[in-house]
Amino acid sequence: EEHPARVLPVTTPTGKVESTRLVLGITVFCVLLSFGLGAFFQSRAIRTARLLESEGVVVTAAVTARSISEDDDGDETYYVSYTFVIPSGETVKRKESVPYRVFAQAEEGGQIDAIYAHSDPKVARLMANYTPGKVSYLPAIIGGIVGLVALLLALVFSRAYRNAVRLDAEGFSTWAPVLDLFESSDSDSTTYYVAYTLPDGQKIRHAVKPAIYQRLHEGAQIRVVYLPDTPKVFRPEWDNI
Repeated sequence: EEHPARVLPVTTPTGKVESTRLVLGITVFCVLLSFGLGAFFQSRAIRTARLLESEGVVVTAAVTARSISEDDDGDETYYVSYTFVIPSGETVKRKESVPYRVFAQAEEGGQIDAIYAHSDPKVARLMANYTPGKVSYLPAIIGGIVGLVALLLALVFSRAYRNAVRLDAEGFSTWAPVLDLFESSDSDSTTYYVAYTLPDGQKIRHAVKPAIYQRLHEGAQIRVVYLPDTPKVFRPEWDNI
């Protein structure tokens, strides 16, 4: 059955202060975490490149294993595990992601050249996978992109939080009758919609939880708190149904 309310614009109500503050806090944490992790792994990449270039020692390593991991898209990542012995007699074990050409050349049980840092033998690379002085800036790029996306979300949720605070302090209350109720289903889930008129006369719809949907009916009165200067900033009060 076709519902007239399906053509109405979807407008998201402002949440309560507690929930918007929690979401804002999570997004700010994600911003700091993304930039922090990007900076941390980038500094490690720079340190590795400098150590290997300034004090690298070439050694013959033993290939102990080869493995392949596949992601959900079917893309494969190739790994070579190897060990080598340093002058102190300690055996260092490493597992390194490599291009397919290196993976194909490495034979389990065979030998392969590696380079390690004299002051920190765990900093090592296979010679076939090493370019002197080359630094990967992928950690900084990924951390920066994720951090910027999180920052944009934080700005959005910051505005939502401010609106929630204003609704509590300055909001006016009115009653709006339910114009329509309908469900929208796909193969994975069902979304429940309620449609009503905002105080400025605009007819809108938005999703509600199933428990709220079951308590509503066409013509039921919904208490709506809104900002008089910006009626599109509103919040339905479901406790009053």
